[in-house]
Amino acid sequence: MRRKLPPVLGIFLTVFIDLLSFGLVIPDIQLRGDSLGASGAMRGLLIASFSIAQLLTAPILGRWSDQIGRRKILLITCALAFLSNILYAHATIVWIMLAARVLLGIAGANLGVAYAYIADVTKPEDRAKSMGLIGAAFGLGFIFGPPVGALLIKAANGSPILLGYVAAVLSAINFIYIILFLDETVPKAESNERKPTLHNFAVAFKTPGLALLLVLFFVNNFGFANLESTWFLLAVKDFQMTQEHAAYVLAFVGVVSALMQGWIIRIVTPRFGEVKLYRFALLCQVPALALVPFAPPWIPMLLVIVLLGIGMGLGQPSLSSLISRMAPASMRGGVFGVTQGLGAMARILGPMIGNFLFDIRPYAPYMAAAGIVAIPMLGAWKIKEPEDE
Repeated sequence: MRRKLPPVLGIFLTVFIDLLSFGLVIPDIQLRGDSLGASGAMRGLLIASFSIAQLLTAPILGRWSDQIGRRKILLITCALAFLSNILYAHATIVWIMLAARVLLGIAGANLGVAYAYIADVTKPEDRAKSMGLIGAAFGLGFIFGPPVGALLIKAANGSPILLGYVAAVLSAINFIYIILFLDETVPKAESNERKPTLHNFAVAFKTPGLALLLVLFFVNNFGFANLESTWFLLAVKDFQMTQEHAAYVLAFVGVVSALMQGWIIRIVTPRFGEVKLYRFALLCQVPALALVPFAPPWIPMLLVIVLLGIGMGLGQPSLSSLISRMAPASMRGGVFGVTQGLGAMARILGPMIGNFLFDIRPYAPYMAAAGIVAIPMLGAWKIKEPEDE
């Protein structure tokens, strides 16, 4: 007889292990591609291939999870992550590395399925704090993954073999954990009809109240992708910081955001509701994004970073909860697949546009990000609290 854990705790651990194994390879990607003789364009493709694979597969996996079950999709993607990490451990040529990144991108497209799982097992009034736990798991995986990955590379004298196999072991543990502890949440599908991916987008954007939320999800991800992809250039070139100190600042954003998502959101949501919290989060994000290039180290910078972390930490779970409550119950997985596809698109376009703007003026990507988030922010005042399901 299988032991049962609280479903929210179960999916939290699943996402954390998944993202920790992904985060391990972050410090190695650019240097590994360069050591294998990849051109600048190919190094860019190695990084972007993960998000491209997510963009193409997240809506499909989400919709399939509505039809065959969340648990099956999570198991399949864990198996793909295991294979990807084994390939990365033996990436002696660029094309093997690219194949590993694509497979890991497909595996990483399961985040929308995890959000749909949470929506299945939580009451509407509890959904924001549960979504916050998933966001915290996501953030913690990124916080702890890169430094551990850097240590593994150092321990293996620059070889990816140890890093790849440790990540593969984490994926295998995740696979076994899902089998033992996670129950299925989707009943037998009412229809086996499989709609094309574009159908998911069409239905999602035609659902009353959902289109604005999806646009907001895209621009939030786009804004942060501008910052994330240019931050080290700004910190090292303009602020004369070391790369290590710049990494600590970015990690600090993750810590503040994880604190908001894992703890504070549980306290404030019952009192204020998702809509008011999301509006407040946007009011924090917009000025913080605009002020980043003008806030020198250390006190001014840390104050801006705290403001940004608060905005991100309160905004993401509130928005995800609203999306889950607006989405038709029969296609929650498909809708969350659409959101993750939009997030992947933002992470593809954000670095490209952000780096182009940085070459014009170092502050340009941050002002652009703030402006892009500010425009639909006005629409947040049109969002209404959804009725309980």
